[in-house]
Amino acid sequence: MKTLRHFGCLLLLTSCLVLPAGAELAPVDQPGVCLECHSDMTAGSLGRHVHTAYADGDCAGCHNPHASKHAGLLSTNTRLLCLPCHEEMAAAADFASPHPPVANGDCVQCHDPHASNQPNQLTSPLVENCAGCHTTTAAWSDRAVVHQPVADADCMTCHDVHGTQIAGLLTTGVPGLCLDCHDVDAAFNQAHGGRSIADSDCTACHDPHASDEKGLLRANQHAPFASDDCTKCHVDLETGGSFAMAGSSQDLCLKCHRAVGTFKQVANHHNLDSEASCLACHNPHASNEGSLLLRDQAQLCMSCHFNEKEDKAAWVTHPGTACTECHAPHGNDDSQLLIKRDTMLCGRCHDEAHKVTHPVGPEVIDPRTEEAVTCLSCHQLHGSKYEQYLPLNPKMELCVQCHKR
Repeated sequence: MKTLRHFGCLLLLTSCLVLPAGAELAPVDQPGVCLECHSDMTAGSLGRHVHTAYADGDCAGCHNPHASKHAGLLSTNTRLLCLPCHEEMAAAADFASPHPPVANGDCVQCHDPHASNQPNQLTSPLVENCAGCHTTTAAWSDRAVVHQPVADADCMTCHDVHGTQIAGLLTTGVPGLCLDCHDVDAAFNQAHGGRSIADSDCTACHDPHASDEKGLLRANQHAPFASDDCTKCHVDLETGGSFAMAGSSQDLCLKCHRAVGTFKQVANHHNLDSEASCLACHNPHASNEGSLLLRDQAQLCMSCHFNEKEDKAAWVTHPGTACTECHAPHGNDDSQLLIKRDTMLCGRCHDEAHKVTHPVGPEVIDPRTEEAVTCLSCHQLHGSKYEQYLPLNPKMELCVQCHKR
């Protein structure tokens, strides 16, 4: 009975709070009310670059003062919250090369939503902000030669931090970007053997950030390039010449790399039939990667493989293992270019696996294939939602594929 009386009082109080028609809520001094509890959010303590909404005292412009399904009582997700004011960022998310935080609507990964001592409300100085994700930048300052924009900690000389239509978030394509600072004059031509190469891809030979080599040349250099013997591969080298290839890229490469040519005889040869051929994976001049690869091996392989997957990164498995530790990069008779098909492929690393559990080997036959049970009978080489790269739920679904009830 007492509970019912309390409930009746609550209903009466609620009815009294209903506003008459045409009435409006009294304006609220939002900063005054909010800062009674959030005293650490005073403008002076946050930084000198202040978000407009915060400077205007419009806390409710971003936050719901009562409840929300979003962290920080945000009224919606950060993407939808920021874009109505920062409309130009909507276009950046649709660029061919958007910065991942922009594409993901994660503005607060780089910006403080209230205030900061950094321009544009960055959470830290620009170069530190970038280095938080781009960890390779830490080693650049230790190189013998550092590109001036890097030395000046000015990433935005070459990159747009939100997105562009050019790979690498570049503001302009190469060589145009480089020639904004580097004049094509007699000294430029002399540095390049007296040849006119102003239309070339500068990054094919030079590292745009830092190098231990003179002129920011990349660390690993193709022998003809290092010896300035361009005639090994090119013709028409005089000033203003075409620098045309002296033949197809494959024919030129196989003159020296004869052993690779034998892979054309195997059942599955990788890229050797394509027009780009060797140049699909290798830089013919210089590279920071071994074997003159165009980029890090995982990034290089993933540029063609698993493009149909929504989360490609999840399919780069076996951390610390190079693709070529399991796959033959030029080709072999295996349909997946695996260097071995039996347990020896995995057993080189997993030498203790299945010594006391599920048997494997030629004496154990998989009833589905009528072939020997190998690691690949139960495990995938790449991404799975189950541990140990199992393709199915190991509690039962996987086992009953062979062990019928």
